[in-house]
Amino acid sequence: MSGSRPEAPAVAGAARETAQAADAARFDAVAARRRFPALRETGDRETFFDNAAGAQVPDEVVEAVRDHYAKHNVQRGGRYALSRAVDDQIAETRRLLAAFVNAASPKEILFGPNATSLTRAIAEGARPLFRPDDRVVVTQLDHESNVGPWLRLERDGVKPVFWKVRGREARLDPDDLRSVLRSGGGRVRLLAMPLASNATGRVADVAAAAAIAREAGALVFVDAVHYGPHGPIDAPALGADFLAFSGYKIFGPHMGFLWGRADVLRTLRPAREFFIPDQAPDAFEAGTQTFEGIAGMAGAMRYLASWGADAGTEGGAKGEAEAGRAALRTAMERLRAYEATLSAALLRELATIPRLSIFGEADPDRVAERVPTVAFTIDGVPPAAIVERLAERAIHARDGHMYAPRLLEASGIDPATGVVRVSLCHYNRVEEIVRLGEALRSLG
Repeated sequence: MSGSRPEAPAVAGAARETAQAADAARFDAVAARRRFPALRETGDRETFFDNAAGAQVPDEVVEAVRDHYAKHNVQRGGRYALSRAVDDQIAETRRLLAAFVNAASPKEILFGPNATSLTRAIAEGARPLFRPDDRVVVTQLDHESNVGPWLRLERDGVKPVFWKVRGREARLDPDDLRSVLRSGGGRVRLLAMPLASNATGRVADVAAAAAIAREAGALVFVDAVHYGPHGPIDAPALGADFLAFSGYKIFGPHMGFLWGRADVLRTLRPAREFFIPDQAPDAFEAGTQTFEGIAGMAGAMRYLASWGADAGTEGGAKGEAEAGRAALRTAMERLRAYEATLSAALLRELATIPRLSIFGEADPDRVAERVPTVAFTIDGVPPAAIVERLAERAIHARDGHMYAPRLLEASGIDPATGVVRVSLCHYNRVEEIVRLGEALRSLG
C-alpha cells in the first residue's frame, strides 16, 4: 500500500482559510456580549472601542472576585482551611495561565501588579548579568514600558540600540535586525520587542526575530500585552525567553502576569528578602499579591476556554492539563478568526472617510498581519476633537501617542497631538463599525 502524499502548500493554505472561515462563522458575538455585565447594562447605547486600554470582564471574573472576598479574604500560607483555599486558588490560576501560553510548568508563571512592573523586575533581575559595553536591542514599535526599563541599564555601561520600523506601515523587518546585530560594539545580550503593537495593531514576527537573536546569543523579552486577548500563544514555539501580559487586557482584573523560561529565570537575581525562596515563582513575587485579581484571572481563563470546550474533549479521553490547553488554543483560534472579519470591515469602513489616513497596515486583505486595533488621523481635524465628537455619540475611542511616542516620531507624527485609536475585540460587531463610520463622516 502506498503512503499518503504530503499536502501541497496551496491545498494546505486553502484548508486553513476554510477552517478559519468556519471558525469566524461559528463565533457568536451576540452570545458573547450577554456574558459581560457592562455590555448587558448598556446594550447598544455604548460602543466599546477602547479595549486596548482595558477590556470588559465577563460574569466568570465578577463571580470569582466576589467569591474570594465573600469566602476567602484571608492571607495565604496559613494552616487553616480558608488560607489553604487561597494557596489552592493561586496554584490553579498558575495552571490555567500555563495552559494559556503552553508553558512547560506552572512555575514559569509569575504574578505582579501589572506588566510594566514585571518588565522592570526582569530588567533589574538581569542587571547583574550585563557587563559594560554589552548591548540591548529595543524597538521603535514598542510601548514605552518595554523600552524604558532596558534603557535604564545604561547607567551600568550597557548600550541600547534601536531596531527601527520601516515606512508608514511601521513594520519591523528581520533583515534590519540582522544589521543591528552585526553593527559594531559589544555583545548583544537581549532583544526586547512586542508581539503586537498597541498603537497600530501590527503583529510582529517574534519567532523569526527570536531565531536571529538566539544566533547572536541574546535573550528575548516580548511584550505580549496587546496581542494577549486576540489569538493563541505558544510561548516555547515563539522562541522567546519572557512574555509579559496585563490581565485587564485579557478580560480579567487589574493585575499582570509573566511567562519566563525556567532555565533563564534561574539565572536572574531578583530583589528579595532573605526569607523568600530563591526559586521561581516565589523569588519574583515579593510582598502580598492581589489574591482577588489572581482569582479573577482564573475566571477569565475559564471564560475563554468555554469558547473551545468542544476541542478540550474531542478525540477521546485526555488528561486534564492537555484538555485545558486544547480548549484554550481552540478558543483563541476562533476569536482570532472572528476578529479578522472585524479588522477587514474596519479597514474598509475607514477607507470611505474623506481625508482619513491609517497609521500602519491598511490593506483589508492583510488582516493576518494585525489585530483589530487601528490608529488614524483626519487631515485638518485634531485627534482630540475627533475622540470628543465620538464620545458625544457614546463611541469609546482614544487619542494621544499611545505610550509609543518614539514610534510616532519615527513616522513623522507629532506625539503631542498623536493619533486616534479604535481597538476592538471579540464582543464587538460589524454594526458598531458602521456606526463609527457614520460618526466620522458627520465631522464634515
